[in-house]
Amino acid sequence: MSTLTEFWTPLVWAAAGRWSTPFYLAAWEPIERALGDLERIEVQCPLRHWLSVKTQPLKPLLRRWADRGWGAEVVSEYEFRAAVAEGFKPESILVNGVAKHTWLSRYPTPGLNVHVDSLTEAAEIGPWARESNWRLGVRLHVSEEFDPDEPAFGGQFGMSAAEARDALELLRDQGLTVAGLHFHLRSNVDSVDAFRNALFEAASFCASAEWNPTYLDMGGGLPDPGVTAGTGAEYLSDLGRAVDEFVRRIPTVEEIWMEHGRFVTGRSAVLVVRVLDLKQRPECRYLICDGGRTNHALISDWESHPLFALPERKATSVLTTVSGPTCMAFDHLARLPLPEDLAIGDLIVWTHAGAYHLPWETRFSRGLSRVIWCQGNGSLQLAREEESFENWWGQWA
Repeated sequence: MSTLTEFWTPLVWAAAGRWSTPFYLAAWEPIERALGDLERIEVQCPLRHWLSVKTQPLKPLLRRWADRGWGAEVVSEYEFRAAVAEGFKPESILVNGVAKHTWLSRYPTPGLNVHVDSLTEAAEIGPWARESNWRLGVRLHVSEEFDPDEPAFGGQFGMSAAEARDALELLRDQGLTVAGLHFHLRSNVDSVDAFRNALFEAASFCASAEWNPTYLDMGGGLPDPGVTAGTGAEYLSDLGRAVDEFVRRIPTVEEIWMEHGRFVTGRSAVLVVRVLDLKQRPECRYLICDGGRTNHALISDWESHPLFALPERKATSVLTTVSGPTCMAFDHLARLPLPEDLAIGDLIVWTHAGAYHLPWETRFSRGLSRVIWCQGNGSLQLAREEESFENWWGQWA
């Protein structure tokens, strides 16, 4: 039995004994383990990790993170309001994302950290920043930033070097100091070379703009090591060396910020579904479960996650498709060899379901699933009840 299975098995059995499937089960311990892994990134100046709220908008998680005085990175109005509601102090909230000028004026909160994403934002946000004493940064669009599906397209985030220089000048003309430089590559960056190239480009921009920022926010992008290879000790150590190279070029930088959502929260939850029916076809066996891709694990469309069954079965494995309950061929979690004695009523545990699963969960044919939270002491609490028919259908006028 793997370490992953050993950790989740008693928690899954305990949760399944109290609540019906399907449900997400999330825990704090894997997050602490991920933060411990990030300590392998050794740099000359302090390293600050922000919780990427969009990645795992789970109320007990935000509350626990805030209780430790750590920071939350938000990219929308609702995320901002969630961070405030869960006790994050303004200086511990970092506002990123596009088109912030359309909503941020409604929250003149002193002390926020705000990264300007466009010239429009620079013009609009400046007066609010001055009035509320916001700490400002600018987001630079670097050449290593592109659409993973269509790499010819750079994407909609940040500013070109020319735009960023204009934004700096515009903000300075308003009497504002810009403290930080920000870039964010993409998800699942599989090579330190991508970060190294971006850091070199960022340092070159600072030199050409004759600008000395006091912090660098290099975004996120580290893959979940349980799903994507490439984030072992050597990767993290090499990343630290790349950051140090940047700091040597821009010695005014006093702090490095990171927002690694998938790496931190990806391993922190599992999706638990139950086998409702079995069908044997010439090509494989089909397990029909009460949860699947369309409702609970959209990310299974492009990622293969480890899964296991409970109780543990040891018969010969046969090719199996783990299907969800909806009338759509698209709805399956995985296709892989599983023991042939799996039975109706068994549990299927889809692991590494912490990053992006909850925010991407759909209501296809049914409501949202139940979410259970495990505190560090192993106790379980219901974080969100499953959505009732009345709430699912009653939202319509």
